[in-house]
Amino acid sequence: ALLLGNSVNLRASVTGPVASDGDGPASQACPMCCQGSAAIPGIPGLPGSLGQPGSKGEPGQKGDIGSIGPMGERGTAGPQGDEGIGQPGKIGPRGVPGVVGPTGETGVKGQKGEPGEAPDDSNQRVAFTVVRTSDSDTLSSDRLPFQATETLLPGTSFDLETGTFTCGVPGTYVFMFSVCKYYSSSSLHVQLRKNGDAVVSGYSSDSSHHEQVSGSAVVVLQRGDTMYLTMHGRAYSSSYHETSFSGFLLYPE
Repeated sequence: ALLLGNSVNLRASVTGPVASDGDGPASQACPMCCQGSAAIPGIPGLPGSLGQPGSKGEPGQKGDIGSIGPMGERGTAGPQGDEGIGQPGKIGPRGVPGVVGPTGETGVKGQKGEPGEAPDDSNQRVAFTVVRTSDSDTLSSDRLPFQATETLLPGTSFDLETGTFTCGVPGTYVFMFSVCKYYSSSSLHVQLRKNGDAVVSGYSSDSSHHEQVSGSAVVVLQRGDTMYLTMHGRAYSSSYHETSFSGFLLYPE
């Protein structure tokens, strides 16, 4: 209705003869003189249909580096790499000892070995002096025991309990003994023995006094030979060592 009203007004302002009241040929013959003022824009039309895709544009500039993303899951271990160029590191500290394992089975007995070389006894020294510090307990003894050592060089083997010297270095030895008879004993008989055989003897039969029975001998011994004293009677001794037995290596073999 608004557009129609405006159209009527525009027509009413036209001057000059009009061939017809309608929109016939007479009114179209002079469009310039009959043109009215601009009308109000109409309602916008509906959007047109989607056009055809344009041609591919030029590549854009390289963008900035993005922020670091979250760490992914741990992957599987890769193959071992080649040996490095650096120097080996220092040896680490010794570890804690492990638990002792079970005992293994007994192995097969080996073959008998070759005889070993004889030890060099040329510089070996052997010497001893042993003493009693009290009276003997019995009136007779297969072997006279002793109670203390005055001298016992390293490598010298002497058993006080049995009163026995055992040869460890073959050679020529010197032995000496001095045994004091107990004053109330009727007699005292002492023998120096090698492997049970008598070498020298001493004897006293004075029944009223202490008597000293002594003897000495030079004896050749082999490794393992034994020397000791046997006694019939009773021996006296004290802290002054009245009863003693000595021996030393004179010449090694």
